[in-house]
Amino acid sequence: MENTTVSALKTVNYKNLSFEQPLRLDNLEVFIGPNGSGKSNLIAILEFLKNCIVGTPDEGQSVSQFENAVALLGGSRLLDKSINFPARACFEYHFSPTSEFEKGLALGLSLFIKAKNSTVSIAMEHLSDLAINNLQPFFFYKYHDRQIGEGVVSVFNEAPERGSHFEPVENVPTDSLGLAILHNLLESSKNPPERTPIYKVRRRLIDYIKRWQFYNANYMNLEEIRSSEPKIGQTDVFLSPSGHNLALVIDNLIQSNIDFEENLNAAMKSIIPMTRRFRPVRTGLMSLNLEWHFDGMTDCFYLNEMSDGTVRMLCWASILLSPLLPTLLVIDEPELGIHVSWMPILAEWIQRASERTQVIVCTHSPDLLDNFTDSLENVLCFSTTDNTHFSVAAVSEAKVADKLQEGWKLGDLYRVGDPGVGGWPW
Repeated sequence: MENTTVSALKTVNYKNLSFEQPLRLDNLEVFIGPNGSGKSNLIAILEFLKNCIVGTPDEGQSVSQFENAVALLGGSRLLDKSINFPARACFEYHFSPTSEFEKGLALGLSLFIKAKNSTVSIAMEHLSDLAINNLQPFFFYKYHDRQIGEGVVSVFNEAPERGSHFEPVENVPTDSLGLAILHNLLESSKNPPERTPIYKVRRRLIDYIKRWQFYNANYMNLEEIRSSEPKIGQTDVFLSPSGHNLALVIDNLIQSNIDFEENLNAAMKSIIPMTRRFRPVRTGLMSLNLEWHFDGMTDCFYLNEMSDGTVRMLCWASILLSPLLPTLLVIDEPELGIHVSWMPILAEWIQRASERTQVIVCTHSPDLLDNFTDSLENVLCFSTTDNTHFSVAAVSEAKVADKLQEGWKLGDLYRVGDPGVGGWPW
């Protein structure tokens, strides 16, 4: 979908998070908060939706994409521990307006958990536009709303009438996301897909969600990155979560964009000034490796000779400076293993990427946070009143203005547990 973003999230009864009022999201959001406050849980809400659509179940298991996504989300343990079974956990995803959908879209999902260790099923699902001024939203479809296994879908009226009406849909499964299997549901109905307003909306929405990418620095496998020699001919343009296809991604991006090699070399020179040239090279007939050349040295270096932090920065450069960015880029703890002197560079790359796509970052690093002092509106803080449930709010400029005027930076306030950035965790 053209220029859309995840504009808000709502969740009820999910683990330790509860956003009954929409959590508004911008093109760049930096989340801070103590361990266990729910930052990873927040990321999981987004990853859950992608997994429902494009996730791959384990081979040999007869489970749907939705069931696999639920298992990754925690199964029956996704329910808030203070809620008694049976209960529902609810999610709502808001997508920003586009030229085609002036009001934006809202995807609502309610999961039913009967008991501990029980199967999680879909109790309700709907896709609507975002109502303006509290007007009644237009629903593209509703499933399981009045009766489990049944639903309705909006269908265009016959010409010369205008508008649309609901038509029933039957045999809607509770173990698959309706958005993902909508084509099957419409094929079994009496209405051709082309007569449903959802037909084009679904395709664009799914294409958008498919291109979300999630990275956690803890899961990047440096040993695999260093030893891997990926095969030429594969079309990867996004780094894998482990980073094993780094050489292939860089080579493909260089081939597809005339400026990327120059930009990447400039980035590497910014972290190691004596860098002369960095490039992918062929090894044998069909494999790739990466060479790093330095001023005054005849021989090149390979990744297995570079420091952990250097390899990590190369990974972040290939992700954040790529000419082909994902539609949503989520990064958890990018500061891991990175020297403090490189934090301003990393922050600059993050900000540059957010000018071209939506970026969400979770961090524990005061040194990285220092570089967002002038972007308070993009920093969201997890906080709690009962040490059990957490909410999220933007850092209040009023609460930190005096300290900033004295010369403090945002990371300084985070280091000392200032109440304006959440205080000490416990």
